[in-house]
Amino acid sequence: MFKQKHVHFIGIGGIGMSGIAEILNLQGYKVSGCDLSSKDSKVLDHLKYLGCEVFDQHSADHLQDVDVVVYSSAVRKDNPEIVGAIEQGIPVIPRALMLAELMRAKNGITISGAHGKTTTTSLISHILIEVGQSPTVVVGGILKNISNNALIGKSNLLIAEADESDRSFLYLNPTYAIVTNIDAEHLDTYKDLDDIKNTFKSFLSKLPFYGRAIVCIDDASVRSILPLNHVPTIKYGLSTDADVMGEILEIAPNYSRFNVYLQNPSKLRHHSFNVEGNQSIKLGEVLLNIPGKYNVLNALAAISLCLEFKIPFEQIEKSIESFKGVERRFEFKGTFNGAELYDDYGHHPTEIKNALTVARLKKKNKLVAIFQPHRFSRTFKLWDDFVETFSGSGIDVLYITDIYPASEDPIDGVTSERLAKAIAQKDPLIKIIYFPTYDEIEADVRNVLQPDDLLLTIGAGKVNKIAEHLAKS
Repeated sequence: MFKQKHVHFIGIGGIGMSGIAEILNLQGYKVSGCDLSSKDSKVLDHLKYLGCEVFDQHSADHLQDVDVVVYSSAVRKDNPEIVGAIEQGIPVIPRALMLAELMRAKNGITISGAHGKTTTTSLISHILIEVGQSPTVVVGGILKNISNNALIGKSNLLIAEADESDRSFLYLNPTYAIVTNIDAEHLDTYKDLDDIKNTFKSFLSKLPFYGRAIVCIDDASVRSILPLNHVPTIKYGLSTDADVMGEILEIAPNYSRFNVYLQNPSKLRHHSFNVEGNQSIKLGEVLLNIPGKYNVLNALAAISLCLEFKIPFEQIEKSIESFKGVERRFEFKGTFNGAELYDDYGHHPTEIKNALTVARLKKKNKLVAIFQPHRFSRTFKLWDDFVETFSGSGIDVLYITDIYPASEDPIDGVTSERLAKAIAQKDPLIKIIYFPTYDEIEADVRNVLQPDDLLLTIGAGKVNKIAEHLAKS
């Protein structure tokens, strides 16, 4: 009898790691892992329920009978479990390499880009589930329609986010690759924007001749890497030269409506439209029950892929209308003293601008925001962009708390207190309050929020806990 293989995850509570861990567990592997946040995590509670052993401290003692160790990009190389595994001769691999192994026997669909990966991945997953394609799914967020970030399907399709943050998406070999946008992000890994663009081009060049690159033509950086030699490409967006073009009809506080046109039917290998040449076709109108222009673009990416799969537009449109969104993507958390509470995972200036655009649509009175910068390196590299984003943003009261380190060491002079002062100097009209802890902010904001105010917590750390506590009180 074959020995059950044992896979150990360092940082198993990470949203991308936990999804892979669940898939392996359901495939019959023995799965264990460690995470310092194991005492306060719904994701880890779920893995424990499935039978995974989860430790709340890092120790080489956890490696008994382990066959392979998987680590996330947030884990330091001096982690005692990585060091112990190397000393014991246990293979140590990054998360993306394990994902590549899962994808090896599948028809892989990856979604990469600086922003919009999780929502786009979730939309595609939801549509394909609804139309009976039964994909395997690994999402970087909790897809509300399935209340999970992972799903084992019965088909040979695997849908997953491709993490470009540390170049590890180069391990993957998908058949279909969607690129939502390219931005100056993860500059602790990349030299500059050109380095990022060249890496994306290298990733897309790996696609097989029978695959497809599906890219957002509205994004200037994406446009700059086109054409892709020998890689069939479908362009989507609001631009008139998009192959799958959207026309926004309405961006409301709680939904978006847009028309979809197929500009170049011949670009879709499996299309069934009875037209000659590249005649433009109006496919119909879509109702997306999440707001924002950026989410219209995410939906157009999903539509482009599904049309390539020859899914009837009527089924695509119906599935999108039933999409409930993703946790921590402008998520309504409840109310406090008549004020509405929302949370958004945005941690890059572009994402924060998008979230604030929606917040301004929704607000009826004051807009109060609580921002926690994520990583010292990102705050340092994008300092001026953060200052510019919050200056003139329409926020009435802005709280800033200490930087969420995500395993990074501090950088001299890079602090939230200094960032708050820089924003105040740029925009004297905005009221900015710095507190180092969540508890101090929560105590103060309780006296600030009034009926019809809107509170938005922003950041990839645990700043969402403030909104959750307020909603429960």
